[in-house]
Amino acid sequence: MKGLLSAAALSLAVSQASGHYIFQQLTTGGTKHAVFQYIRQNTNYNSPVTDLASNDLRCNEGANGRNTETIDVRAGDSFTFTLDTPVYHQGPVSIYLSKAPGSASDYDGSGSWFKIKDWGPTFSGGSSTWNMAGSYTANLPVCIPNGEYLLRIQSLGIHNPYPAGTPQFYISCAQIRVSGGGNVTPSPTALIPGAFKATDPGYTANIYSNFNSYTVPGPAVFSCGSNGGGIEAPSNPSNPTTTLVTSTKPATSAAAPTATAPSNGCTPVAKYGQCGGTGFNGCTSCASGSTCNVVNQYYHQCL
Repeated sequence: MKGLLSAAALSLAVSQASGHYIFQQLTTGGTKHAVFQYIRQNTNYNSPVTDLASNDLRCNEGANGRNTETIDVRAGDSFTFTLDTPVYHQGPVSIYLSKAPGSASDYDGSGSWFKIKDWGPTFSGGSSTWNMAGSYTANLPVCIPNGEYLLRIQSLGIHNPYPAGTPQFYISCAQIRVSGGGNVTPSPTALIPGAFKATDPGYTANIYSNFNSYTVPGPAVFSCGSNGGGIEAPSNPSNPTTTLVTSTKPATSAAAPTATAPSNGCTPVAKYGQCGGTGFNGCTSCASGSTCNVVNQYYHQCL
């Protein structure tokens, strides 16, 4: 009996984990490195962090540098974070840096953080589009000082409108050693926790009602030139995106070009989008090439 209960508990944990996503691989210099080789491995599977006062907001729950390698990079180089499954919760994606006082592997992220990239929404014709991708590529600022850093990426899921639903942070930190940099002190900076507040418009935004502008939470993006970061809208057609229609009910994902709307008039949900679950009021039909699968009672996904 005990074995059956343990198996059931493990099955539930895996089922819950499969309903989310995690940034688990880093690419530098054209090489896609092994899973969690240079990214700190967390202990909460691919579940989100939701406590704004928690130190887990820095690099995720249980993520430390003891078993993580540090990769050599040059200022201005590009890098890519890749997930286990593409982002499918609407919301911004941001990248931060924090310089370690010594080695990145010993650094707990308690120092200052500065933001180098935001992927926010674009608005057109009463709808918004988010970059919901399987990987995100950016460049290190060319002017930052040499040294070891935590390179942090976060996806903020605001698909459950606050305060009835709590926004979700999906976070990973890579460890990098920068050379060839400059001597500019990045600003503005913020502490984590502390950079995000329950009163931030980007945290409390309701993407289903009168949603026609958005400010990404956290400090402004630091930039020192063309490779220094900035805000970027979705631009890669190979990455899945979601179009949200401004309305009083939850928006649905954009259908694939070949999909047609079902007889009930809703727009089929794109692959990896939500198609059901307790409290879900959106479309339950999936775009051509995917079907609605039950992840758990709260979340059904087009796969």
